[in-house]
Amino acid sequence: MASITIRNLSFTYSGAVFPALKKINFSATPGQMILISGNNGSGKSTLMACLSGIIPELTPGKLEGQIFCGDNTDPKLLEDGPSLGVVLQDSDVYLLEEVYEELAFPLQNSGTNGLDLDKRIQEVASSLGLSELLQRRIRSLSGGERQKVAIGAALICDAPILLLDEPVEQLDPLSAHNLFHTLRKLVENGKIILLCMHNPIAAAPWADRILCFRNGELFEETIKSPEVAPSQLNQTNRWIFPTLLNQDNSNLTGAEKVEHSVLEVRNLTYRYDTQSGLENITLKVNQQEILALIGPNGSGKSTLVKHFVGLLRPLAGKVFVDGVDTEKVPTWELAKQVGILFQNPDDQIFNSTVLEEIAWSLFARGVPKSEALTEARKLAAEFDLQSMLDKHPHDLNRSLRQLVALTSVLITKPKILILDEPTKMMDLELLKKVMKWLENYRDQGGTILIVTHDMMLAENYSDRVAFLDSGRLAGIGMTGELLRLMKMANQT
Repeated sequence: MASITIRNLSFTYSGAVFPALKKINFSATPGQMILISGNNGSGKSTLMACLSGIIPELTPGKLEGQIFCGDNTDPKLLEDGPSLGVVLQDSDVYLLEEVYEELAFPLQNSGTNGLDLDKRIQEVASSLGLSELLQRRIRSLSGGERQKVAIGAALICDAPILLLDEPVEQLDPLSAHNLFHTLRKLVENGKIILLCMHNPIAAAPWADRILCFRNGELFEETIKSPEVAPSQLNQTNRWIFPTLLNQDNSNLTGAEKVEHSVLEVRNLTYRYDTQSGLENITLKVNQQEILALIGPNGSGKSTLVKHFVGLLRPLAGKVFVDGVDTEKVPTWELAKQVGILFQNPDDQIFNSTVLEEIAWSLFARGVPKSEALTEARKLAAEFDLQSMLDKHPHDLNRSLRQLVALTSVLITKPKILILDEPTKMMDLELLKKVMKWLENYRDQGGTILIVTHDMMLAENYSDRVAFLDSGRLAGIGMTGELLRLMKMANQT
């Protein structure tokens, strides 16, 4: 069976002064799940690109050292086709329109057709919770559902080696837990899995080894004893969404910090052409609070927040922003009061430099160019983006593009912020910096609605939590109160 050995691997990107990887040495044998962890920019994704063949085939730079696959030196592992399954950090890329077609494509390329093809698709879809989505168009799926499709396409050919870069970043806690369980079974059957994550907490109990990267160097390795993982798996319960729809939530009144609500929906119903959307949602977000909106993938979170900026209009019910019915307000007018960060930062990045992207919202409001650029530089400095201001945003990795998109929203300091997964792919240090900025913004009178799958973020930073499930509001309350109920539901 295949094994991987890396000897003195170094890589310097074209035009860079310092190497992104420095003399990396490690090996992986069949039956191992190796967790690769480290802060943003530590070299994790560069390592994955080297292993997958993207470096040096598609990304220019200076590559040194050796990569052995089995007994042969093979720095172009991707050329082996089915021997390698890959999920890159930018997993939201697909080739075909429907889920079934996307999963079938790798099998067809490897010569699998007919009943064998369909059987394999059904197996993988069932393991990832995609069975009900096979006939859906991929563009109609939520971000987490699309990430499941990317994972399915990597697993479908039963490759002996899997390279997964941030595979659970858009998954809800239960889906992430189920994926780790699936991966663990694959490892027990002899596969090698390299799992790259900036936040190792959820994955650590499932891994055999943990490699820690810092500034392009492998500075620490932990080899876990077999008895560690089972004792830690119960800790994942705190990450899993229970079903609250049948619970008595009457005590979750969500005591309000102030009486004035600045975002409100009343009996809101919305339906897509081919799938359900939202059903009879009533919700208020109060002035000067952080409300976390949580729920499983596909539960309607992103659909709900799009109503507040006029990108969607309800089939029934009302939407209010600062007390005004949005039906009477054009989208451009709502944008003056509400700043929104979309789930995918690439949906709102369009300038040719980071500096211009951050400053653009000020340009659009008539702020003189010199003043706008000065403000953009100040905000960039708060988030350590100074060295990247002249770069094209799409030359940055996904986590940095997320930060650029976020700062472009924050710079106008709107009365209301709606942030869809704002800290996705951020390491703990950067997450704390972003959330401190948002807490200060709230304390100065701002209102924030955060869509998140990060339960620790919700627990530590939000004032209230609203829980969506299957397009319905399943619970709402003060953060500690609601999360306590959720943990109790997990134990029953």
